[in-house]
Amino acid sequence: MGREAMARMLSNVQLMDHCVGELIERLKADSLYDNSYIFFFSDHGGNLPWTKREILERGTHIPFIVKFPKGAHAGEINELLTSSIDLALTILSLAGIDIPKHLQGQAFLGSQASKTPRKYVFAGRDRMDEIYDRVRSVRDKQFRYLYNYMTDRPKYMDLKYQRTMGYMQEILDLHNQGKLNKYQEEWFVPTKSQEELYDVLNDPDELHNLAEDPAYADKLAELRGAFQTWTKK
Repeated sequence: MGREAMARMLSNVQLMDHCVGELIERLKADSLYDNSYIFFFSDHGGNLPWTKREILERGTHIPFIVKFPKGAHAGEINELLTSSIDLALTILSLAGIDIPKHLQGQAFLGSQASKTPRKYVFAGRDRMDEIYDRVRSVRDKQFRYLYNYMTDRPKYMDLKYQRTMGYMQEILDLHNQGKLNKYQEEWFVPTKSQEELYDVLNDPDELHNLAEDPAYADKLAELRGAFQTWTKK
């Protein structure tokens, strides 16, 4: 079943590539391509369990490409932290339209681009289909902090839609047979820690919770403070 999911994803990528190509050809035919900005980005997460709708790296880190007019900045990589809530403000900035004060986020291009780079990006989750689980996260350039409000619930949420997927059925069968490794099985542990801290650069799968490691007490306090300030705001 896992192969079917990957085959479906490949088919979707090929279809997406074809559709984007059609749009680009239309812009070129209308002599608009050279003077256009094109923002290319995806939905969050993939089509495999413990990715989509998770506010871990594999659920929040999305591909993002900007094509500038006349090919400016081609091939450059910008390491600034950005959030999806920044997109609307950035487009207004590029269009020369005043950004309303009530909008969240900050522009990262154009005449109204923020002069102060983001130090953190934030994410939240309250519901996945019919099941609720209140979680918040803070990410800086290296670490991710999570605060779990509902510690009496597992990380896994038994969603009706998800159970219809073949690869989810396979994972559940392996779980019931005790054949998952300790990291895979952690998804099904009936309770969870209130706080989680991960070194995303050195632990990209976010498997090793550092929240109780004294060596990371200062980073834990910093990101906890950022989370609390953001929540109050």
